[in-house]
Amino acid sequence: MIPTINFGLSGYIPDVLYISYIIVVLLSIFWKPVAGIYYLAPLLPAQTTRDRLADYPLGGSVVTVVLLAVAIGLLRRGEPLFPKSRLRGVTLFYIALTFVSLLLGTLFLTHDIFPDWADSRFIDWRNYATMFMLVFLTAAAVKTTKEMKILLVIICFGVLMFNRSFYNEISGQDFSSFHEDERNESGSGYAGVNGFAAFEAQTAAFLIGLSGFLEKRKHRWTALALAGTSLYCTMFSFSRAGYISVGVALLFLGIVKYRKLLALMAVFAATWTTIVPGAVYERVTMTTNNPGGELDHSSETRVNLWEEAFDEVKQNPVLGLGFNTYAYIPHLSGYRDSHNIYVKFLVETGYVGIAIFLALLFKYFNCGLQLFRKAQNPFHAGLGLGLAGWVVAAMVGNMFGDRFTYTQVAGYMFVFAGMVLRAWQMELEPPAELEDEAESDELVAQLA
Repeated sequence: MIPTINFGLSGYIPDVLYISYIIVVLLSIFWKPVAGIYYLAPLLPAQTTRDRLADYPLGGSVVTVVLLAVAIGLLRRGEPLFPKSRLRGVTLFYIALTFVSLLLGTLFLTHDIFPDWADSRFIDWRNYATMFMLVFLTAAAVKTTKEMKILLVIICFGVLMFNRSFYNEISGQDFSSFHEDERNESGSGYAGVNGFAAFEAQTAAFLIGLSGFLEKRKHRWTALALAGTSLYCTMFSFSRAGYISVGVALLFLGIVKYRKLLALMAVFAATWTTIVPGAVYERVTMTTNNPGGELDHSSETRVNLWEEAFDEVKQNPVLGLGFNTYAYIPHLSGYRDSHNIYVKFLVETGYVGIAIFLALLFKYFNCGLQLFRKAQNPFHAGLGLGLAGWVVAAMVGNMFGDRFTYTQVAGYMFVFAGMVLRAWQMELEPPAELEDEAESDELVAQLA
């Protein structure tokens, strides 16, 4: 979220954002497409900030319009929108599959194969597909390692402002004991407090993964300090899913790279009850603190919803009921979400859809992990490990709810994936001096 500065100018922030929006669209088309990626970077997690543009023409579609401008700019320069990569095939196939599933869902709900293009289901699909476009457009628009670093700095600044806003909102609260109304989603909007926690857990995992590969010590400590603010936000989100996500992601990072992190985690595991505020302790222990060890209401509801969902899968186990149909059919206690994205996608897209989705997640994870292991450029290796850490946190977090279809929660994963694809391209490209030498040898051979 963009902070409000008390100079009496807060009312002009939407105007400034909208004017800059128009300028960036023009710059992306007629100057450098990367300008649009830079502009979107701090806005992706800040749903409430983007909502302030909704009253302006096309303001509610700022992400889609800016990415369209980036695409036009790339086409004007004769550059491909979908650079050949290890993620291209599975991603494009998955987008097509979800569109077919959208049509099947329309048939299931309305008995009409053609959806209403103004319907919320189609809009949700469009926003979902747009996030995947971030991968390819980032990979195509970001040309150099320097531009990657500039983009990363902008992202870090956006995260810092986002976390600062959260701190300002909770700083006066008493956390000696837990109360549900203390939970705050900050600028995440309709993703909710659990979506906010997932974003912070994933961000912390990425920054810690990246930090060890930054050349200057001050940059490493800056990245770790920013990761610390995300861990702070995760803690005071009071999201148990967030706690598990960040714990598993840090365990992964400790195993593959940072052995000292494992020692720190062991110390924390032995002492956490005396370190964390009382409200955090109560939130963690309330999962099974009922007499007899039964699950609390929230956890028990999740289990019941999952059991109900497996009965619904039987209606169409191969292709499912259709994309984004779960919320439109009656469920236990009127819930509109399965509180587990794998269960939700299984119901909606069947065994075929969930298999492709899991393959997609593995591809993103493996792409980052292999870059970490094979990159010659340390910064590229850090991007790879950071992406792998993000995906681990996301895979765990999505076991407890939908943390994948919201731009404000998952958007950065696709930006980082695009940077990783571009880093792979750069790693595989021969150095400029070798290219020149090869061209000279070829010319000599032709003359001979």
